[in-house]
Amino acid sequence: MLDIIHLPDRLLEEIKIKLQYTRLDEGMAEVEWNDLEIGHANFKKLVEYWRDDYDWRKFEAYLNSSFHHFQTSIPVTGFEDINLHILHHRSSRPGAIPLTFVYGWPGSFLEACKIILLLTEPKNDQQAFYVVASSLPGYGFSAYTKMSGFGLEQHAECLARLMTKLGYDQYVCQGGDWGSSIVRYMALNHSDAVRAIHINVLLALPPDEHRSPEKYARYRRNEYSEQEIHNLERTYWFATEEPVTLGYALYDSPVAILACFVGKLNAWTDEYSWTPDELIHWALIHYQGSSSAAMQIYKEASAVLNANPARASVFPKELII
Repeated sequence: MLDIIHLPDRLLEEIKIKLQYTRLDEGMAEVEWNDLEIGHANFKKLVEYWRDDYDWRKFEAYLNSSFHHFQTSIPVTGFEDINLHILHHRSSRPGAIPLTFVYGWPGSFLEACKIILLLTEPKNDQQAFYVVASSLPGYGFSAYTKMSGFGLEQHAECLARLMTKLGYDQYVCQGGDWGSSIVRYMALNHSDAVRAIHINVLLALPPDEHRSPEKYARYRRNEYSEQEIHNLERTYWFATEEPVTLGYALYDSPVAILACFVGKLNAWTDEYSWTPDELIHWALIHYQGSSSAAMQIYKEASAVLNANPARASVFPKELII
């Protein structure tokens, strides 16, 4: 286990300076169309808390002391080796199932931390899973390629090879957001190893007239349940009203990435009560990385389809289904 979570002093000092000179748009305090989720006044307090009281070093020490961090280099066909940051927690239970946990943007390995703590707490004598949570290339503390073409299949290959390198020849996968498509490709392209997948966020296009004529006819007649109509409306909202932020702006400004994450984490989660520290943890993990590289997956994954999934979780605030 390595203390690999460490941000340089100069980066933390730079953030403090930028926060000191932050220019918040006070004109947004009264407008009706401000959709920041927590509102201007609360966001201003959050920025001030980050500037004056937030302690990254305390959280950094917690991450390093509480979880098993590793770094390893993984070859990917047609690309240079990718250096991945992973959390790897083994189970003491014979026959425990290896689980690889894959997220998407703006997620991070922090999503897996509470799962790991739950599975390894003293009162839990089951420890039914080995948990492997990897920071995806370009996310958090993993490296990324500067070559184009590194899409969903390459992410899947990278993670499948990681599991092989860790000694797991059979495992299951959980995928959310882009992770749902990544683990689907893991199942399709590495079916000898992937025994089952669980996904949330179903990326799908309208049914094909020739491949699925009955579904296509139902689609044309608009025959949907109330829940399906709600899902379609939310997908339309996401596609037409959610702002597309620029990687350069997020890379340069701690307040920009915080504002972006506050909106996403509040709008996309099921009434979870985010603390100021949690919001800043998530933003800072991505601020120290490359937002542009992390969002490259959107460009590379333009032809994603999840056709006919057998079962998947559909939560109230899903964006695309």
